[in-house]
Amino acid sequence: MASRAALASCPAAVSPSQQRYAWLVGRGALRLDCRRLQQERRRRGAPPPTAQAPLPCGQPAPAAQDSRQAAPAPAAAAAAAAAAAAPTLPRVLRERDYGVLDKSQFSLFVQFFRQASPYIEGHRGRTFVLAIPGEVVDQKDVLHSLLEDVALLHGLGVKLVIVIGARTQINEAIRRSGVEPRYEHGYRVTDAAAMNAAIQAAGRARMEVESRLSKGPAVTVVRRHTRGGGGDGSNPLHYGPALQTVSGNYVAAKRKGVVAGVDYQLTGVVRFVQADAVRRQLAAGCVVLLSNLGYSAAGEVLNCDIYTVAARAAIDLAADKLIVLTTPETQPLNLPLWLPLSDAEGLLRRMAPEGDHAEALGDDLQRGYSSGSESSNGGGQRGTAATGLDMDFDRWYDLGLAAPLLAACAVCRSGVKRAHLVDAGMDGGLLLELYSRDGVGSMISTDFYEGIRRAGGQNLAGIQELLRPLEERGVLVKRSEEQLLSELPYFTVLERESKLLGCALMKPLGRNAEGDEVAELAAFCVAPSYRGGGKGDSMLEYLEADAAAQGIQRLVLLTTRTADWFEQRGFRPAGVAHLSPLLPDERRQRIDPARNSQLFSKRLGGGA
Repeated sequence: MASRAALASCPAAVSPSQQRYAWLVGRGALRLDCRRLQQERRRRGAPPPTAQAPLPCGQPAPAAQDSRQAAPAPAAAAAAAAAAAAPTLPRVLRERDYGVLDKSQFSLFVQFFRQASPYIEGHRGRTFVLAIPGEVVDQKDVLHSLLEDVALLHGLGVKLVIVIGARTQINEAIRRSGVEPRYEHGYRVTDAAAMNAAIQAAGRARMEVESRLSKGPAVTVVRRHTRGGGGDGSNPLHYGPALQTVSGNYVAAKRKGVVAGVDYQLTGVVRFVQADAVRRQLAAGCVVLLSNLGYSAAGEVLNCDIYTVAARAAIDLAADKLIVLTTPETQPLNLPLWLPLSDAEGLLRRMAPEGDHAEALGDDLQRGYSSGSESSNGGGQRGTAATGLDMDFDRWYDLGLAAPLLAACAVCRSGVKRAHLVDAGMDGGLLLELYSRDGVGSMISTDFYEGIRRAGGQNLAGIQELLRPLEERGVLVKRSEEQLLSELPYFTVLERESKLLGCALMKPLGRNAEGDEVAELAAFCVAPSYRGGGKGDSMLEYLEADAAAQGIQRLVLLTTRTADWFEQRGFRPAGVAHLSPLLPDERRQRIDPARNSQLFSKRLGGGA
């Protein structure tokens, strides 16, 4: 997975759109065509380049040209001041044009589709809730680029509910009237003027999204593979909007009321999202647009928090994923690619201030959304007594906790299987997160790795019991109790209610002849009565994520009878184990040639 630093280090004249093209196709190592660079410089009004060979994307410029190391000359300072006074150019080209693929790029293009194919099929027909905060809506170039990818997701069969925020736009509108936005305990106090600003901002944001999603494909792009007009002018090319969007009063809310002596006026608390009505629109092929506006039983329009709306929508729809687009302002944390729910909640607790706040946060996280909060994952009838959301997002956000991470934890605690936090500023980040193996954002999950942990001394007897039948049949090499004790720190176990359901060993082997850091999988076993339920897949995914976090580049395993299961999960045959160069020499020397064990290998992050 290419790093974001590689994109940032591309030459300044290379637009982010070209950077993304080089990254996706050439993995950051593609030399961009000089003619295209010159055309881009002229289009942007940049000065001509000095006589210097172009640098490949990802290679740093010479130190003498690094403005962070040398003070600018007076002429350069004047040019910089003029540039600062000029209108800011967008970071992403409004019209993506990656040109025609060169023949040398065909194999990479095909490789991408092959890697993405299981995810394309796996996501088809799934329901995703996508939260776009106002900070992202405010960056038009980023928003337009993102919506192109949203249209592609819809074309690939994903059912989408998009929640559009407007916090930034509301604040700007209020300030233009000469008044500062008012917040109390993390909540906006929405008076009549602020409500009018919220309605206008939400309407503009929705129209912006609708217009971009209505954009159809260029005729020159689709003519080769679709219908075309005949010589007599019959059957002309004609396209309606690229996709249909729908919005409405799907968010039911109530007034927050007077809390601790503060009247929050038209600030709303989300009661529920009309899941059945939204599902009908999704089934009809529409993209459903929600906003920060909720509607009360008294006929009022109320201003709600986008993260609460998105979380409630994901829960009430029983969505497969909640995806939150983030910015440095809304998500300042540098999170790993994957966090189990327990770890994510632990992180929030550590971030909370000491004392009563930390205890209250723990109660919020444990409770999530209560059964009395009018939420119905199954779309059943809701009660009449509204209790609203049990998690107080804005209170914790006001204390410095990241609202996207809070929303992710809340929905996972309430039954949504996955939540993803994706950097909105990364062009193509949404597609890379969903259609590449490791993704580029942070995934919080609750179900997949439940009960999986490192083995402890109390698990020795259970591991022996699991392995004994396979050892007796010759499927696994028999291990003595002393050997198991020495290898126990490398074992991972799957446990439920103190009962061991599975185990696996993953032991680092060092570098092989190709320079890869290698780890070996062994003693991989699931109890017979629990096979076929995805337990083995859960353990394998957990081990692969753990290996990647340790810097392991290749997983290997020796087997004589279980090759099929591992081949279906990306492992490739690498010949007879004791002769394979993929194993470090020290490990090869310990293999019994008489077993004729076959080696299977899987490179983490893709590749052979």
